[in-house]
Amino acid sequence: MPRKPKMTDEERRAYSAKMRGELEVVMDRAYGAMVASEEFWAAVMRTAANLTHTDRDDRSPANCMAIAAQCPNATHVLSSGDWRKVGRFPAKGSTSLRIWTPIKRRSEEGQEVTAAAADGGQREAASEAAEGETRKVSGFKAGPVFDISQTDGDAYEPPSAAPLAAEVVRDVLVNQYRDQYHEDPEQAGGFDFTQDAPDNAVRILLYGHAWRRITEVDAPLPGQHAAEVASAAHVAALILGINPGPAVMPPLAGIVTQDRKPPVHESAVRAIETGRAIARAVTTAAERRRELAVAG
Repeated sequence: MPRKPKMTDEERRAYSAKMRGELEVVMDRAYGAMVASEEFWAAVMRTAANLTHTDRDDRSPANCMAIAAQCPNATHVLSSGDWRKVGRFPAKGSTSLRIWTPIKRRSEEGQEVTAAAADGGQREAASEAAEGETRKVSGFKAGPVFDISQTDGDAYEPPSAAPLAAEVVRDVLVNQYRDQYHEDPEQAGGFDFTQDAPDNAVRILLYGHAWRRITEVDAPLPGQHAAEVASAAHVAALILGINPGPAVMPPLAGIVTQDRKPPVHESAVRAIETGRAIARAVTTAAERRRELAVAG
């Protein structure tokens, strides 16, 4: 089969503008659904938990919103090139998902180039920018990726962390609460976690940690703070393999600001990043405990 001819610079710019326009429509659709549908809000939180990785950078919250709007049951998303590296390829007839990918500039040449893989958003771009003077992120463009459900090829099991027992997660969360907030969560809340089912104790503790991390100043509307806290705890529970409590949609429908992005964008970012941070702290501490036990 003959190769497709290379696009001219003008064709490439037109294609890039078309892709970006399609992604902006997707984002507008996502923002609308996030304040109108509890189910879709939960899908965004679930997507963020699914796309939190042990082997590479997480997908950015903005890209989790975009992916959820296009493929709400996505579990593992890569560019076509990265899928081919693991022996898989986009299935015939599948349509790529659009996400934000960084545009990079070679400072010594003054030319814009994009990442070889669609790595997906602001957090990933920031780490690239910190690498030095060689490449700097100058903006974002729309890039194509595929969920594993859209691919064929060799059997593939995405990398995942070793599962943690609920009792281990509970004990780590209790110790972290005492260390970070100088307060005993059982005494403060009138709980006896040794008498609770471990999963239930973890859900209570995740909510408590999220409540401490998300301030009411950042989520000032009635019901907003509690909704973001519940959603952050939901994300953390999913990442940690715990049956989660509900993800609660914040009451932000009809709220208009001068910002380009609607308030629900920042609300979702806070919930996702807080949930990920809590889960990351637990897994790091649990791994440290395991290492000390082996060494001892």
